[in-house]
Amino acid sequence: MSAKTFLLYILILLPGLPFAGEAFAQTDVYLRVYTKTFQRMEIDLYNFEGEYGPKTTEMIDLINDVLSNDLWMSGYFKVNKKSGVPQNNRNGKKVETRGSNGALAQVSGSFSVANNRISIQPHLIDNASGRTIIKLEYTNKIENGRYLIHKIADDIVYSLTGEKGMARSKVAFVTEQSNGVKEISVMDYDGHNRTTLTSDKSINLSPAWSPDGTRICYTSYKTGNPDLFVFNLRTNSQIRLSKQKGLNTAPAWSPDGSKIALTLSKDGNAEIYIFEVEKKKIRRLTYNRAIDSSPTWSPSKRELAFTSDRSGSPQIYIMDTDGVNVRRLTFAGGYNDSPSWSPRGDKIAFVSRTQSGFDIYTIDVTGENQMRLTDSSGSNEDPSWSPNGFSLIFSSTRSGNKRVYSMFWDGSDQKSLTSGGTNYSPAWSAQLK
Repeated sequence: MSAKTFLLYILILLPGLPFAGEAFAQTDVYLRVYTKTFQRMEIDLYNFEGEYGPKTTEMIDLINDVLSNDLWMSGYFKVNKKSGVPQNNRNGKKVETRGSNGALAQVSGSFSVANNRISIQPHLIDNASGRTIIKLEYTNKIENGRYLIHKIADDIVYSLTGEKGMARSKVAFVTEQSNGVKEISVMDYDGHNRTTLTSDKSINLSPAWSPDGTRICYTSYKTGNPDLFVFNLRTNSQIRLSKQKGLNTAPAWSPDGSKIALTLSKDGNAEIYIFEVEKKKIRRLTYNRAIDSSPTWSPSKRELAFTSDRSGSPQIYIMDTDGVNVRRLTFAGGYNDSPSWSPRGDKIAFVSRTQSGFDIYTIDVTGENQMRLTDSSGSNEDPSWSPNGFSLIFSSTRSGNKRVYSMFWDGSDQKSLTSGGTNYSPAWSAQLK
């Protein structure tokens, strides 16, 4: 059972590579495109040149490793690491052609460090034509070197595919301390630059990013009641957004940032509501004796998926954002929870109870093609999609304590992003500037 649903059930019992189409007849229509022959585009990556005193090798390895991982994690590229520098890099007289090894493009470059600032000059070349695609200078403080490399990777992805990269996105998650305190932490999408955001010395749960990446909404017990707070990353401040009696939990921002779907129990039962952020008004969507929780928005803003046990066990449902046209999505499995709608609109990830614990699945929004992504010891929960819809993060107990993991949309390349402590309930931001 997910942390969100566990919280709901316990407190309620206590007293006091597809895309969305146009909408038709209140239901979004989706074009499904499937291929089993997709191959990553090859790209050659040469070691960057530069001088940084005794840390020269360390900086070369950092640029090479971060850039290689970013390009791989974009979902588009297979990276061929090359030693040395390409012959064309300095004199412009010779270009390695695509016919040499089948690579689409090559990346090389140089860097320099002065006055606590680093400048990186990448050179991206199309192998078929020899045309320079990127040859710019990126500069920032030395401590922001990883961010600078992430930006270069995102620019390479956009230049070669027309799709926005995700290397500058971040992950918010819950960190549980030894004394039981739970704070909200943030890290880069690859697990680096981890920081603890809140210092409430309380129980903080269910972080959710605003679409512009400037705010994180979460539930906190700091006032005694599970109220809804918003942390502003620009001002490093927080405000209480909703303090209805009972639960104020499982927040999910609308794609335009104007509304938050959440679960309230102010009337005695857990129901789905819409909270208008500017007007501070709430609107109830579900009216059911069952527990309705964990809403997630469709990219079109016209629908919500959520968990309900109205059929006798927790299952995933979809409804329009005015609360009508409710239909059940999952039928296989006796316990399905924690839906997360893909930014591409075609799939919903969710958690299903299995013999080994809990595992992550995806299902088309049409109810077809249910696919199991995790199959390991322990429990795998809390799925959240990457900004481009190619990857997922989730929490897992496969190594003992809960850790945050990442994987691609088909379940491949599963790897841990956190180590040490107890970390769970991850939420992936949109692309950040």
